[in-house]
Amino acid sequence: MHDYSMDKHPKETVLFFLALIAITAAPIIKGLAESLVSLLEVSTGWSSVPVVAVPVFALFAGLYFLFDKYLWKVSWLRKVLLVPDLNGKWSCNGHTSLKNAELADYNWNATISITQSWSKIMIHLKTSQSESKSISASIFHEAGVGYRLLYQFNNKPNADELDLSNHSGSAELLFSEDTTSGSGSYYTDRHRTTVGTMILKREK
Repeated sequence: MHDYSMDKHPKETVLFFLALIAITAAPIIKGLAESLVSLLEVSTGWSSVPVVAVPVFALFAGLYFLFDKYLWKVSWLRKVLLVPDLNGKWSCNGHTSLKNAELADYNWNATISITQSWSKIMIHLKTSQSESKSISASIFHEAGVGYRLLYQFNNKPNADELDLSNHSGSAELLFSEDTTSGSGSYYTDRHRTTVGTMILKREK
């Protein structure tokens, strides 16, 4: 997985609040631990049980992990942050209209697997002939329209596809507001020189 950018996304604000929560919670947790130890000393006869201070950085790291992996997926929070949850498998119907700088009319099918956290993403496209993986991505929210995903990818053909070669390209996909479908176009570099369209539907 790799980083991705979000237009008008308050990433610094989110990090600030996570740090603030960690700084505020650390002494509270230490105080609760001291109270618990005191009760144990009275009930069990223990004495001089040390209470180690809660490291703020460790608490922040834990909060960041929870937010990055799970909490950002909460529906109301995603609406506030304007971050779509694109995780899952998508069926893709593609059409190539230009190949090797010449007009073409070729349909193809693929499965797209998107793995996404709050900070990272990976778009993996698999066809019968090759597979591609994203190397960079950006997401933009367009109010009343949906979420626009722009990404760069590297493609590697299957070993038995001798007439194909490694190449790179880019794709621009517009997902609906409810992130159940998407469509867009793709372009490849001079080693392949193809242009086409893609229609995506989320698999249940």
